[in-house]
Amino acid sequence: MMVQKNDMKEMMQGMRQTFEDERSKMMANVERVSDLLRAVDEMEAVISENGNLMKEVEMLRGQLKEEKEQREKVEMQLKEMSKLSASVAGKASQDELLKALRVFVNKSKRKKLEKRIAVKEMVLELGNANSMVFPEDLAAALDSLDDEQMETKPATGETHNHFAAGSNCQVFNDKVSGQFENNA
Repeated sequence: MMVQKNDMKEMMQGMRQTFEDERSKMMANVERVSDLLRAVDEMEAVISENGNLMKEVEMLRGQLKEEKEQREKVEMQLKEMSKLSASVAGKASQDELLKALRVFVNKSKRKKLEKRIAVKEMVLELGNANSMVFPEDLAAALDSLDDEQMETKPATGETHNHFAAGSNCQVFNDKVSGQFENNA
């Protein structure tokens, strides 16, 4: 019986060692799988960030395309303006051109700010294309053309009275002096 007890003890120790070895292998597998899961999480984060960056790249490409189109439009307008200014310069003397520009700038003072800015740019471009030197008054008017202005309506000084037919009201459009009686 003693032999069996020792054999059983050895067999139990062998089994225990086998199970502990198996547990160590499984723990190593769990650690390896945990590392792989962390790597997968990091890859998902990188893929998500890549997707966001791709969207941003597409948005920036769209903006770049719009800006290129605007630049081409402005360049075309500039070419047309240069052609126009060359044509105008060829047809009119510089004095006549300055007179026309002065009238144009003065009339433009009453326009909205955006239009005044555009007018200033056009007149300056026209002057540059024709190598013009603006007189002091025209240069000063151009400098102040794109300044912010409060729009004021001129006072007309007119008095409008509206009374129904048969009304007993009197209107005095002159200074009144003296004393007034209370007839009430």
